[in-house]
Amino acid sequence: MNTKALKVFFIYTILLALFVSVSLLSLYVFKSKLLYLFNIRCYVIFEYCLFALLFYNLLKNNLFKNIILYSTIPFVLYSIYDYYISTPNSFSNYPLIVEFLAFIIFIIYFFYEKMKIVVLYPLYQTITFWICVALFTYFTGNFFFLIFLKSSKDAVLITQMKIIYSFITISKNVILCLALLGNEHVESKDEILNIPTDVNLDEFSLTNYKNN
Repeated sequence: MNTKALKVFFIYTILLALFVSVSLLSLYVFKSKLLYLFNIRCYVIFEYCLFALLFYNLLKNNLFKNIILYSTIPFVLYSIYDYYISTPNSFSNYPLIVEFLAFIIFIIYFFYEKMKIVVLYPLYQTITFWICVALFTYFTGNFFFLIFLKSSKDAVLITQMKIIYSFITISKNVILCLALLGNEHVESKDEILNIPTDVNLDEFSLTNYKNN
């Protein structure tokens, strides 16, 4: 845990274990569906906030960092509003759909930014890269599951989608475990090469009249 991002991810894993334990107790010990659904609602909020903090520490662009960080406020307010307008014994997928869509965009930008500025070490050997690969697999693979689960009443389709959901979730957890085998590189300002987008490489020619 040599970076702030990995420290945030460690906190996420602890909270995930805590919420899983509370969910199991709610279902099998207290046998309360209401407590279980409330716990899941709280988990979605904490997950979004922690992932937002994770990418806030991973990215370099200040504008995008602030967008991610301050997006937690409308998301929390929307999640609370959705909780009050939903029926007590049902779970609404809308906050999850918003979360998945948002982090699909954030992770794509993360890959774009890293490919543009990281040149002095293999990006695929870092822990945070594989953490983002695992999360991207999870968000993209299960995004349409949430949509179909909300709109479709076909029991066979829902069962098949749940199998796919389980497979993708297990794959995500396996990648997260394997990610910890890597080494996280602590970047310094001198190691980052940011090539301007308006550079015309054709100008660096011995025959170009501009260089005479």
